[in-house]
Amino acid sequence: VREKGSHGHKFKYAVYSKTGELRRTLVVNKKGKVFEMSFDNDDESVDDEAGGAIRLGLGDFIFYSVMVAKAAMYSFTTFAACMLVILSGLGGTLVLLSVYHSALPALPISIFLGVIFYLLTKVLIEPWIEEIMTYPLYV
Repeated sequence: VREKGSHGHKFKYAVYSKTGELRRTLVVNKKGKVFEMSFDNDDESVDDEAGGAIRLGLGDFIFYSVMVAKAAMYSFTTFAACMLVILSGLGGTLVLLSVYHSALPALPISIFLGVIFYLLTKVLIEPWIEEIMTYPLYV
């Protein structure tokens, strides 16, 4: 079945069971990607043609949590730095996701930035803050 919509030509394919029941309807867009059409409005629908759903796995949250918890065990400064760069790395991943329109792993940018800033804060910023705090500054 060929149908013309606002997004150009689309091809629809109907998949039937052995008994003749309609099992699913597949749609091929202009780029050649195949999507399954969903006729129900459940949250469990598989219609990914809109591409508006962003999903993070449980593993992503576990790694983020472990990194921030480890930073919080050292000091508040490392905790704040790691939390901010992990959130900015996640935001950067979402920007890249909107640019490339394909699935990207959520961990690499955030964890890389988190580890780098954890080490920088622990080695450079914390000793500098302690040095500043030893001498009172009167203004």
